[in-house]
Amino acid sequence: MFVEEYIERLKPYEGGKPIEELKRQLGIKGEIIKLASNENPLGPSRRAVEAIRSVAESVNFYPDGDCYYLKERLADKLGVSRDNLIFGNGSDELLELIFRTFATRDEDEILYCYPSFVEYKIIGSSFNKRLVEIPLKGFEYDIDALIDAINGNTRVIFLNTPNNPTGTIIKRSDIERVIEASDKDKTLVVIDEAYYEYAIAEDDYEELLDLYKNDNVIILRTFSKAYGLAGLRIGYGIASPQIVDYLNRVRPPFNVNIVAQHAALAALDDDEHIKRSVETNRIGKEYLYSEFDRMGITYIKTYANFILFDAKRDASYVYEELLKRGIIIRSMAGYGYKTMLRVTIGTKRQNEIFIKNLKEVLNV
Repeated sequence: MFVEEYIERLKPYEGGKPIEELKRQLGIKGEIIKLASNENPLGPSRRAVEAIRSVAESVNFYPDGDCYYLKERLADKLGVSRDNLIFGNGSDELLELIFRTFATRDEDEILYCYPSFVEYKIIGSSFNKRLVEIPLKGFEYDIDALIDAINGNTRVIFLNTPNNPTGTIIKRSDIERVIEASDKDKTLVVIDEAYYEYAIAEDDYEELLDLYKNDNVIILRTFSKAYGLAGLRIGYGIASPQIVDYLNRVRPPFNVNIVAQHAALAALDDDEHIKRSVETNRIGKEYLYSEFDRMGITYIKTYANFILFDAKRDASYVYEELLKRGIIIRSMAGYGYKTMLRVTIGTKRQNEIFIKNLKEVLNV
Protein backbone atom coordinates (compact mmCIF):
# COMPACT_ATOMS: atom_id res chain seq x y z
CA MET A 1 0.00 0.00 0.00
CA PHE A 2 1.45 3.36 -1.02
CA VAL A 3 -0.64 5.44 1.39
CA GLU A 4 -1.96 5.27 4.93
CA GLU A 5 -5.39 3.75 5.56
CA TYR A 6 -6.98 7.12 6.29
CA ILE A 7 -6.06 8.28 2.77
CA GLU A 8 -7.63 5.14 1.34
CA ARG A 9 -10.85 6.01 3.17
CA LEU A 10 -11.11 9.46 1.64
CA LYS A 11 -13.46 10.04 -1.26
CA PRO A 12 -12.33 12.51 -3.95
CA TYR A 13 -14.45 15.61 -4.29
CA GLU A 14 -16.75 15.21 -7.28
CA GLY A 15 -17.43 18.53 -8.93
CA GLY A 16 -20.34 19.12 -11.23
CA LYS A 17 -19.96 18.55 -14.95
CA PRO A 18 -19.30 21.54 -17.23
CA ILE A 19 -22.53 23.19 -18.29
CA GLU A 20 -21.96 22.45 -21.97
CA GLU A 21 -21.43 18.76 -21.20
CA LEU A 22 -24.62 18.69 -19.13
CA LYS A 23 -26.56 20.23 -22.00
CA ARG A 24 -25.19 17.58 -24.35
CA GLN A 25 -25.94 14.66 -22.02
CA LEU A 26 -29.43 15.83 -21.11
CA GLY A 27 -30.32 17.01 -24.59
CA ILE A 28 -31.08 20.53 -23.36
CA LYS A 29 -31.12 23.06 -26.19
CA GLY A 30 -31.70 26.19 -24.19
CA GLU A 31 -30.09 27.83 -21.19
CA ILE A 32 -28.94 26.08 -18.05
CA ILE A 33 -29.39 28.08 -14.85
CA LYS A 34 -26.90 27.22 -12.12
CA LEU A 35 -28.13 27.98 -8.61
CA ALA A 36 -26.10 25.40 -6.75
CA SER A 37 -22.83 26.94 -5.59
CA ASN A 38 -23.79 30.29 -4.03
CA GLU A 39 -22.02 32.34 -6.69
CA ASN A 40 -22.87 35.98 -7.36
CA PRO A 41 -25.42 35.94 -10.22
CA LEU A 42 -24.37 39.46 -11.28
CA GLY A 43 -20.83 38.30 -11.94
CA PRO A 44 -17.70 40.25 -11.00
CA SER A 45 -17.28 43.99 -10.79
CA ARG A 46 -16.59 45.65 -14.14
CA ARG A 47 -13.54 47.22 -12.48
CA ALA A 48 -12.30 43.74 -11.62
CA VAL A 49 -12.81 42.61 -15.22
CA GLU A 50 -10.79 45.57 -16.50
CA ALA A 51 -8.06 44.79 -13.97
CA ILE A 52 -7.95 41.20 -15.23
CA ARG A 53 -7.55 42.42 -18.80
CA SER A 54 -4.83 44.87 -17.82
CA VAL A 55 -2.70 42.23 -16.12
CA ALA A 56 -3.22 39.45 -18.69
CA GLU A 57 0.10 40.11 -20.43
CA SER A 58 2.02 39.99 -17.15
CA VAL A 59 1.23 36.42 -16.20
CA ASN A 60 4.71 35.32 -17.20
CA PHE A 61 5.84 36.87 -13.90
CA TYR A 62 5.37 35.31 -10.49
CA PRO A 63 2.83 37.15 -8.34
CA ASP A 64 3.73 39.32 -5.39
CA GLY A 65 4.21 36.76 -2.63
CA ASP A 66 3.04 39.19 0.05
CA CYS A 67 -0.01 40.59 -1.82
CA TYR A 68 1.53 43.96 -0.94
CA TYR A 69 -0.90 46.40 -2.58
CA LEU A 70 -3.97 44.30 -1.83
CA LYS A 71 -2.89 43.99 1.78
CA GLU A 72 -2.39 47.75 2.06
CA ARG A 73 -5.80 48.51 0.57
CA LEU A 74 -7.71 45.92 2.60
CA ALA A 75 -6.00 46.95 5.85
CA ASP A 76 -7.10 50.52 5.21
CA LYS A 77 -10.67 49.44 4.36
CA LEU A 78 -11.01 47.28 7.48
CA GLY A 79 -9.13 49.58 9.82
CA VAL A 80 -6.56 46.94 10.77
CA SER A 81 -2.81 46.61 10.38
CA ARG A 82 -1.32 44.85 7.37
CA ASP A 83 0.25 42.51 9.94
CA ASN A 84 -3.27 41.33 10.80
CA LEU A 85 -3.92 39.99 7.29
CA ILE A 86 -3.09 36.81 5.41
CA PHE A 87 -4.32 35.81 1.95
CA GLY A 88 -4.95 32.37 0.53
CA ASN A 89 -5.87 30.58 -2.66
CA GLY A 90 -9.49 30.69 -1.57
CA SER A 91 -10.55 30.23 2.05
CA ASP A 92 -9.98 26.51 1.55
CA GLU A 93 -6.21 27.02 1.48
CA LEU A 94 -6.39 29.04 4.69
CA LEU A 95 -8.25 26.14 6.32
CA GLU A 96 -5.46 23.81 5.22
CA LEU A 97 -2.84 26.19 6.60
CA ILE A 98 -4.69 26.25 9.92
CA PHE A 99 -4.60 22.45 10.13
CA ARG A 100 -0.93 22.31 9.11
CA THR A 101 0.06 24.99 11.60
CA PHE A 102 -2.06 24.45 14.69
CA ALA A 103 -3.30 20.84 14.63
CA THR A 104 -0.08 18.85 14.45
CA ARG A 105 -0.35 16.29 17.27
CA ASP A 106 -2.07 12.93 17.03
CA GLU A 107 -4.29 13.72 20.00
CA ASP A 108 -5.44 17.10 18.66
CA GLU A 109 -9.21 17.40 18.22
CA ILE A 110 -11.12 19.55 15.73
CA LEU A 111 -14.51 20.75 16.94
CA TYR A 112 -17.39 21.94 14.75
CA CYS A 113 -21.14 21.64 14.35
CA TYR A 114 -22.73 19.66 11.55
CA PRO A 115 -24.17 20.15 8.99
CA SER A 116 -21.82 23.03 8.31
CA PHE A 117 -19.21 23.91 5.70
CA VAL A 118 -18.16 20.48 4.48
CA GLU A 119 -14.49 21.44 4.02
CA TYR A 120 -13.92 21.33 7.77
CA LYS A 121 -14.58 17.61 7.63
CA ILE A 122 -12.91 16.95 4.28
CA ILE A 123 -9.67 18.78 5.08
CA GLY A 124 -9.60 17.47 8.63
CA SER A 125 -9.97 13.91 7.38
CA SER A 126 -7.17 14.44 4.85
CA PHE A 127 -4.87 15.35 7.75
CA ASN A 128 -6.10 12.35 9.77
CA LYS A 129 -7.36 14.59 12.56
CA ARG A 130 -9.77 13.68 15.34
CA LEU A 131 -13.02 15.29 14.24
CA VAL A 132 -15.66 16.02 16.86
CA GLU A 133 -19.06 16.76 15.29
CA ILE A 134 -21.78 18.43 17.31
CA PRO A 135 -25.21 18.09 15.64
CA LEU A 136 -27.05 21.31 14.91
CA LYS A 137 -29.93 22.10 17.25
CA GLY A 138 -32.75 22.54 14.80
CA PHE A 139 -30.87 24.37 12.08
CA GLU A 140 -28.55 26.39 14.33
CA TYR A 141 -25.30 25.83 16.21
CA ASP A 142 -25.79 24.14 19.56
CA ILE A 143 -23.44 26.40 21.51
CA ASP A 144 -24.00 24.73 24.88
CA ALA A 145 -23.13 21.31 23.47
CA LEU A 146 -20.15 22.80 21.61
CA ILE A 147 -18.77 24.32 24.79
CA ASP A 148 -19.36 21.09 26.72
CA ALA A 149 -17.23 19.25 24.12
CA ILE A 150 -14.18 21.49 24.62
CA ASN A 151 -11.37 19.71 26.45
CA GLY A 152 -7.61 19.77 26.84
CA ASN A 153 -7.11 18.24 23.37
CA THR A 154 -9.34 20.71 21.53
CA ARG A 155 -7.02 22.47 19.11
CA VAL A 156 -9.31 24.17 16.57
CA ILE A 157 -12.97 25.22 16.80
CA PHE A 158 -14.83 26.19 13.62
CA LEU A 159 -17.74 28.63 13.80
CA ASN A 160 -19.49 29.15 10.45
CA THR A 161 -21.68 32.26 10.43
CA PRO A 162 -23.82 32.48 8.38
CA ASN A 163 -23.76 28.71 8.36
CA ASN A 164 -23.63 26.81 5.09
CA PRO A 165 -26.00 25.07 4.26
CA THR A 166 -28.63 26.40 6.70
CA GLY A 167 -28.08 30.16 6.31
CA THR A 168 -28.46 30.69 10.07
CA ILE A 169 -26.12 32.81 12.18
CA ILE A 170 -24.37 32.54 15.53
CA LYS A 171 -25.04 35.40 17.92
CA ARG A 172 -22.02 37.47 18.88
CA SER A 173 -22.66 36.72 22.56
CA ASP A 174 -22.50 32.98 21.82
CA ILE A 175 -19.26 33.37 19.88
CA GLU A 176 -17.82 35.27 22.83
CA ARG A 177 -18.89 32.40 25.10
CA VAL A 178 -16.96 29.94 22.93
CA ILE A 179 -13.88 32.16 22.95
CA GLU A 180 -14.11 32.50 26.73
CA ALA A 181 -14.48 28.74 27.19
CA SER A 182 -11.48 27.90 24.98
CA ASP A 183 -7.88 27.68 26.13
CA LYS A 184 -6.23 30.89 24.91
CA ASP A 185 -2.83 29.18 24.71
CA LYS A 186 -3.91 25.98 22.96
CA THR A 187 -7.14 26.43 21.02
CA LEU A 188 -7.68 28.46 17.85
CA VAL A 189 -11.25 29.73 17.28
CA VAL A 190 -11.99 30.16 13.56
CA ILE A 191 -14.90 32.47 12.69
CA ASP A 192 -15.78 31.72 9.08
CA GLU A 193 -17.67 34.68 7.56
CA ALA A 194 -17.69 33.76 3.87
CA TYR A 195 -21.10 35.42 3.43
CA TYR A 196 -20.29 38.51 5.48
CA GLU A 197 -21.32 41.11 2.89
CA TYR A 198 -24.80 39.61 2.60
CA ALA A 199 -25.20 39.03 6.33
CA ILE A 200 -24.18 42.51 7.47
CA ALA A 201 -27.02 43.96 5.38
CA GLU A 202 -29.49 42.39 7.84
CA ASP A 203 -30.44 44.64 10.76
CA ASP A 204 -29.77 42.03 13.43
CA TYR A 205 -26.39 40.76 12.20
CA GLU A 206 -23.71 41.89 14.65
CA GLU A 207 -20.25 43.00 13.52
CA LEU A 208 -17.58 40.52 14.59
CA LEU A 209 -14.42 42.06 13.15
CA ASP A 210 -13.00 43.31 16.46
CA LEU A 211 -12.98 39.75 17.82
CA TYR A 212 -9.71 39.19 15.91
CA LYS A 213 -8.06 41.11 18.76
CA ASN A 214 -8.37 37.97 20.87
CA ASP A 215 -5.03 36.18 20.68
CA ASN A 216 -6.61 32.85 19.71
CA VAL A 217 -9.13 34.02 17.05
CA ILE A 218 -8.96 34.23 13.27
CA ILE A 219 -11.77 35.55 11.06
CA LEU A 220 -12.01 34.19 7.52
CA ARG A 221 -13.65 36.04 4.63
CA THR A 222 -13.57 35.66 0.87
CA PHE A 223 -13.83 37.37 -2.51
CA SER A 224 -15.71 34.36 -3.91
CA LYS A 225 -19.24 35.30 -2.90
CA ALA A 226 -20.46 38.92 -2.95
CA TYR A 227 -17.40 40.10 -4.87
CA GLY A 228 -18.05 37.54 -7.60
CA LEU A 229 -14.48 36.25 -7.93
CA ALA A 230 -15.06 32.56 -7.13
CA GLY A 231 -13.18 31.45 -10.25
CA LEU A 232 -10.01 33.23 -9.15
CA ARG A 233 -9.86 31.60 -5.69
CA ILE A 234 -8.88 34.29 -3.21
CA GLY A 235 -9.77 34.58 0.46
CA TYR A 236 -8.24 36.22 3.50
CA GLY A 237 -7.86 35.91 7.24
CA ILE A 238 -7.82 38.57 9.96
CA ALA A 239 -5.97 37.70 13.15
CA SER A 240 -3.30 38.77 15.59
CA PRO A 241 0.20 39.35 14.12
CA GLN A 242 1.40 36.22 15.93
CA ILE A 243 -1.22 33.94 14.33
CA VAL A 244 -0.58 35.50 10.90
CA ASP A 245 3.17 35.03 11.38
CA TYR A 246 2.75 31.34 12.22
CA LEU A 247 0.52 30.77 9.19
CA ASN A 248 2.97 32.56 6.91
CA ARG A 249 5.71 30.17 8.00
CA VAL A 250 3.87 27.26 6.38
CA ARG A 251 2.20 29.21 3.55
CA PRO A 252 3.60 28.34 0.11
CA PRO A 253 5.27 31.25 -1.71
CA PHE A 254 3.27 32.90 -4.51
CA ASN A 255 0.09 31.15 -3.33
CA VAL A 256 -2.28 33.87 -4.62
CA ASN A 257 -2.00 34.33 -8.38
CA ILE A 258 -1.35 37.69 -10.00
CA VAL A 259 -4.76 37.88 -11.72
CA ALA A 260 -6.62 37.26 -8.47
CA GLN A 261 -4.64 39.93 -6.65
CA HIS A 262 -5.34 42.61 -9.26
CA ALA A 263 -9.02 41.68 -9.57
CA ALA A 264 -9.55 41.72 -5.80
CA LEU A 265 -7.79 45.08 -5.47
CA ALA A 266 -10.08 46.60 -8.10
CA ALA A 267 -13.18 44.94 -6.63
CA LEU A 268 -12.50 46.44 -3.22
CA ASP A 269 -12.95 49.92 -4.68
CA ASP A 270 -16.26 49.14 -6.39
CA ASP A 271 -18.71 49.75 -3.56
CA GLU A 272 -21.57 50.14 -6.03
CA HIS A 273 -21.15 46.58 -7.26
CA ILE A 274 -21.40 45.25 -3.71
CA LYS A 275 -24.49 47.39 -3.09
CA ARG A 276 -26.14 46.06 -6.27
CA SER A 277 -25.23 42.49 -5.37
CA VAL A 278 -26.63 42.78 -1.85
CA GLU A 279 -29.80 44.54 -3.06
CA THR A 280 -30.36 41.94 -5.78
CA ASN A 281 -30.00 39.27 -3.11
CA ARG A 282 -32.49 41.02 -0.81
CA ILE A 283 -35.12 41.38 -3.53
CA GLY A 284 -34.61 37.81 -4.69
CA LYS A 285 -34.83 36.49 -1.16
CA GLU A 286 -38.15 38.25 -0.52
CA TYR A 287 -39.52 36.93 -3.81
CA LEU A 288 -38.52 33.34 -3.05
CA TYR A 289 -39.89 33.60 0.49
CA SER A 290 -43.25 34.80 -0.83
CA GLU A 291 -43.43 32.08 -3.49
CA PHE A 292 -42.48 29.38 -1.00
CA ASP A 293 -45.21 30.66 1.31
CA ARG A 294 -47.76 30.44 -1.49
CA MET A 295 -46.64 26.91 -2.30
CA GLY A 296 -46.77 25.79 1.33
CA ILE A 297 -43.02 25.13 1.35
CA THR A 298 -41.17 25.63 4.62
CA TYR A 299 -37.74 27.27 4.56
CA ILE A 300 -35.06 28.57 6.89
CA LYS A 301 -34.57 32.33 7.19
CA THR A 302 -31.21 33.03 5.61
CA TYR A 303 -28.50 35.60 6.19
CA ALA A 304 -26.60 34.50 3.10
CA ASN A 305 -27.27 34.28 -0.66
CA PHE A 306 -28.95 30.87 -0.54
CA ILE A 307 -32.06 29.35 1.00
CA LEU A 308 -32.52 25.91 2.52
CA PHE A 309 -36.05 24.69 1.87
CA ASP A 310 -38.11 21.56 2.44
CA ALA A 311 -39.78 20.20 -0.70
CA LYS A 312 -41.43 17.43 1.34
CA ARG A 313 -40.43 15.08 -1.46
CA ASP A 314 -37.29 13.03 -1.94
CA ALA A 315 -34.58 15.68 -2.44
CA SER A 316 -32.67 13.62 -4.99
CA TYR A 317 -35.82 13.23 -7.08
CA VAL A 318 -36.52 16.98 -7.02
CA TYR A 319 -32.90 17.71 -7.90
CA GLU A 320 -32.92 15.32 -10.87
CA GLU A 321 -36.24 16.58 -12.19
CA LEU A 322 -35.07 20.19 -12.04
CA LEU A 323 -31.81 19.20 -13.67
CA LYS A 324 -33.72 17.75 -16.63
CA ARG A 325 -35.30 21.18 -17.00
CA GLY A 326 -31.94 22.95 -16.97
CA ILE A 327 -32.08 24.13 -13.35
CA ILE A 328 -29.16 23.16 -11.10
CA ILE A 329 -29.63 23.46 -7.34
CA ARG A 330 -28.19 21.38 -4.49
CA SER A 331 -29.78 18.35 -2.84
CA MET A 332 -29.15 18.20 0.90
CA ALA A 333 -29.78 14.46 1.16
CA GLY A 334 -26.06 13.90 1.70
CA TYR A 335 -26.22 16.11 4.79
CA GLY A 336 -29.03 14.05 6.27
CA TYR A 337 -31.81 16.39 5.12
CA LYS A 338 -33.62 13.84 2.95
CA THR A 339 -36.34 16.17 1.66
CA MET A 340 -34.47 19.46 1.69
CA LEU A 341 -32.59 21.36 -1.00
CA ARG A 342 -30.46 24.50 -1.13
CA VAL A 343 -30.96 27.08 -3.84
CA THR A 344 -28.73 30.06 -4.55
CA ILE A 345 -30.64 33.33 -4.83
CA GLY A 346 -30.29 34.42 -8.45
CA THR A 347 -31.40 37.31 -10.61
CA LYS A 348 -35.09 38.16 -10.92
CA ARG A 349 -35.34 36.14 -14.15
CA GLN A 350 -33.43 33.17 -12.76
CA ASN A 351 -35.57 33.08 -9.62
CA GLU A 352 -38.78 33.19 -11.64
CA ILE A 353 -37.64 30.36 -13.92
CA PHE A 354 -36.65 28.29 -10.88
CA ILE A 355 -40.04 28.80 -9.20
CA LYS A 356 -41.93 28.00 -12.40
CA ASN A 357 -40.06 24.71 -12.80
CA LEU A 358 -40.26 23.84 -9.12
CA LYS A 359 -44.05 24.21 -9.27
CA GLU A 360 -44.13 21.83 -12.22
CA VAL A 361 -41.95 19.26 -10.45
CA LEU A 362 -44.01 19.41 -7.25
CA ASN A 363 -47.34 19.68 -9.10
CA VAL A 364 -48.22 22.81 -7.17
